[in-house]
Amino acid sequence: MNAFAGAQGVHFNDLNFTQAQNVHYNYARPLDLSQILNPLPDASHTRNRRTSPPDSQCLAGTRRDVFQQLGSWMQNGTMKQNPTQPEAEPLPPKSICWMYGSFGCGKSAIAQTMAEWYAGKGRLAASFFFFRGAGSRSTTNGFVATLSHQMATNVPGARKFIEQAIVQDAHVAHPSRALDSQLRSLVFLPLFQAIADSRAPYSDPYLIVIDGMDECEDKQGISSFIDLCIAFFSSCPSFPLRLFITSRVEEHIRTHIQAGAAVIHLFDLSHRSNRADVEYAMNVTFANARKHDRALQSLGRTWPSQGDLYILVDYCDGSFIFMSTIARFILWGSGDDDERTPDERLKLALKINPGIDSVYRDVLSRSRDLPHFLTIISTIVYLQIPLSIAALAALLGLPTYQVIRVLITLQAILRVPGWDDQPVTFFHTSLRDFLTDEARSGEFHSPPSHHTYLMHRCFDVLVGTEPIGNPEACKYAIIYSTGHLMIALGHLQQSKLPYNPIDLKEWKKRSFQSRRGERRPIKFTVPVFEIDDTYSLLFHPLSVRPSNSCKAPTSTADFGGFSPLCSVIT
Repeated sequence: MNAFAGAQGVHFNDLNFTQAQNVHYNYARPLDLSQILNPLPDASHTRNRRTSPPDSQCLAGTRRDVFQQLGSWMQNGTMKQNPTQPEAEPLPPKSICWMYGSFGCGKSAIAQTMAEWYAGKGRLAASFFFFRGAGSRSTTNGFVATLSHQMATNVPGARKFIEQAIVQDAHVAHPSRALDSQLRSLVFLPLFQAIADSRAPYSDPYLIVIDGMDECEDKQGISSFIDLCIAFFSSCPSFPLRLFITSRVEEHIRTHIQAGAAVIHLFDLSHRSNRADVEYAMNVTFANARKHDRALQSLGRTWPSQGDLYILVDYCDGSFIFMSTIARFILWGSGDDDERTPDERLKLALKINPGIDSVYRDVLSRSRDLPHFLTIISTIVYLQIPLSIAALAALLGLPTYQVIRVLITLQAILRVPGWDDQPVTFFHTSLRDFLTDEARSGEFHSPPSHHTYLMHRCFDVLVGTEPIGNPEACKYAIIYSTGHLMIALGHLQQSKLPYNPIDLKEWKKRSFQSRRGERRPIKFTVPVFEIDDTYSLLFHPLSVRPSNSCKAPTSTADFGGFSPLCSVIT
């Protein structure tokens, strides 16, 4: 049965789609869509992944629970939060699946596999893989045109409606056109018309795969894209199309996703890594390398041993990217000048601290020229508790995007979360040990004097001239600034060298003037026992009012009228 039998016009919010059953266009010859749309050849799932990353794909047999859930969603639009337990009530269908998670948890590999699988079944409408720093693939220029060009080939009947849109508006695909206008004319309307016009019986939905949306630099364009997709599926929930998106959830995306909760499944991949999958992937990696390397073949089919593999998988803690980093080090070393044998490198990797120092140096070297690199990595090392990306940026007085820019280059050794309000952590504590040992880390050393910088930053968060609107950063500052102060004082007593902040240019911009005159003081709640008596030496007065909103004894601290003792903190 035709999914749109009898439909003459369909309205969804500001969209107006009308079947063009009686509209005819006569062409002397078919339009050259490749020339008109100018699609990006390296953006789809068929790209050369070695030259156009991401170069990732799920190994056969892995991620079975994930693909089981995605298969259910593709079929009927529903997805159980816990596949092993029955749902109390029937779940409403949702046409968009937004998969998020930390860097390196396998989002792109799943997107690639989904695109290939449904292309093989004839149900892939289009795919697009954003990639930061890859020219047009890091912007929305050519994004919609590339999707439309693929649809013309992949969806029977769509081509003529795409051509009609171009005949009606010759400049519809021009980069100067608004993204939402292009999306209506070149994707949603032709797909709608093609399915409505089809005489074939209704079959499974089509799929559009979009990977790495957070890697697109056009934040406004992405926001418009999300809003229009939400409007489309909200007004036409039965439309046989699924939209699979993989992306971190950054601040400019969060509010749009929340507004579309009725049509968007949020799929957190961060905690879905299966130890057995990581072990299987590591086994396959070594087996594939052994096929083409006589030196590895000479080590025998049982190298590495099951005991050694067990230890390595333990180190990976469910991270595929950390697994590939360790495997790459063992198999190929840390550079062309690495003369150690694979077996020698395996023995080093098993002594992860300090066995893989060269791995850490190699990853860190890719970031050392980025602004604020040493400040950010040293702060992560010396924080008393892990902070979210947003709080880390607020504490350091940096834009969030500058912090993320550094973190994404370190995703092989740091766990970078899928949301900006989740903590940044180490895959393994050996990285902290490496960075705090100057003899091992050299130019990447995080000196203990960084506690002095963090102490100043905490005070600046509380009493600086620029208001800090992040409650997590404020709470951290009130609880842990004295801890940084005590460690800094201890270091200064033992050190013969004067304190020099890592970020000297930023340091000179900072001041510690009171916020006494501000109209809106920062307020937040902390357990009263966490407020250190040392604050009586640093600030006066401290306005503390009891709060009855929490079960534990708490106080609400008002930092609007603090007067710092500048002799202590400057």
